Parts: sequence; C-alpha cells; structure tokens
Amino acid sequence: MIQVEMLDVNGQTIQGICIKAPGGEGHPNMLVLLCKKGYIMCGYLNQAAAEKFGDAAAVVGGSNFDEVLANPVKAVTPEGEKMGVAVGMSGAEAAMKLNG
Repeated sequence: MIQVEMLDVNGQTIQGICIKAPGGEGHPNMLVLLCKKGYIMCGYLNQAAAEKFGDAAAVVGGSNFDEVLANPVKAVTPEGEKMGVAVGMSGAEAAMKLNG
C-alpha cells in the first residue's frame, strides 16, 4: 500500500510518500519526503545513487513521517551539504533547508 500525505513542516508544505513494508510482513516502511529542491529518504533507499545523480538528499531513519521529521540526519549528499543540511540536525530542519 502506498500512502501520500501533504505534511506541514513549520508552515511549509512537504509531500510525504510511504510504501508500507515493501519487502513483505516484518520489513520496514520505505519513506521519502519530497521537498522543492531535494528530498529526505529513509535508510531503505540508496545514498550512493542519490550522490551519483547529483541529488540534494539526506538520510533519516524512522518508521513514519513524524519520526523522520524528529530524528537526526544520519547522512547527507554533497549537494545537500551545499544547501546547509548537516548530519545531526533534525529531519524537519533538513526539510526546511531542502524546501527553501
């Protein structure tokens, strides 16, 4: 099942996409938060591919949108770093940088 939700992050709209347990029962959800200039992805997705394509992206763990927004950034692509995203900031802070 795919869930699409428009999220309010400090007054800015971010599109959240959740694919429920894509590997089957017992697997984590696949989450992506689409921002205007980049995206936040869960650890399920491939950071190396994001870097290869020059994407501004951050990796944040979580099993739902609220957790992804609250949890710290674990990794960031070079393009994301150029936009001010840094390891350790919250997913919400990263979303604001990638949406600005």
